[in-house]
Amino acid sequence: MLAREIFGGIKADRLLLEYDERSGTFEPLHHVSEGKIVVLGLVTAKTSYRETVEELEARVRQATRYFPLERFSISPQCGFSTSVVGNAITVEDEQHKLHTLVETAERIWG
Repeated sequence: MLAREIFGGIKADRLLLEYDERSGTFEPLHHVSEGKIVVLGLVTAKTSYRETVEELEARVRQATRYFPLERFSISPQCGFSTSVVGNAITVEDEQHKLHTLVETAERIWG
């Protein structure tokens, strides 16, 4: 019920949603209004963990059980420097993560 109330009342065209180990399932996406785009923040910008194309594609495919693939896109969870101090992540890690996002998007959406 809460997801329906939240997603039903949003007036934005795009929803940028972070999904990490604390986020739970993609089931609430079922309540996103028609015509909206959902940007799945699947890549952590806080650690040097390097997600794989296979991992990201699997997560997107899981999400499509609740929301149409053609209305999804993917992104990092947030900016690479979310505080004055920044995060424990190198420029090389950031570049790898962005490259992985692009490669995943090309695989999924062509």
